Amino acid sequence: MAVFEKQVQIRFAHVDAAGIMFYPRYFGLINDLVEDWFGEGLGFDFKHLHIDEKRAVPTAHIEADFMRPSRMHDQLTFSLMATRIGTSSCHLSVMACAQAEERLRVKLVIVHMDMATGKALPWPDDIRAAMRPWLNEREEEVCS
Repeated sequence: MAVFEKQVQIRFAHVDAAGIMFYPRYFGLINDLVEDWFGEGLGFDFKHLHIDEKRAVPTAHIEADFMRPSRMHDQLTFSLMATRIGTSSCHLSVMACAQAEERLRVKLVIVHMDMATGKALPWPDDIRAAMRPWLNEREEEVCS
């Protein structure tokens, strides 16, 4: 099982007046993580997929648990793994950790979609094959 990881430093723009990570900012960072996974982990750049191929991978469902607060200058490790690959959807598990402490746990579902029609498309064989190494049907702890 492979886990896709990215390091993110929490910046001033990510925190609220209380000095803790403002929860909507996590969703932007998760979107960045998915885009990086497609480009770096799967080899399918979003520019090519969206602009050239006119296909998209919007989020159809998201659940988030905020375990502990993150603060400015914290270095978070975001980890992503696929937990199920469907015909046109992919279930993902994302965790964010800092200092061996889980800060965020997210489950999301992305859908492969035709941008012109807005309808779901089956994953092409090459993308499906690229996703398989990241598949882990049992979500495991990645904070250490």
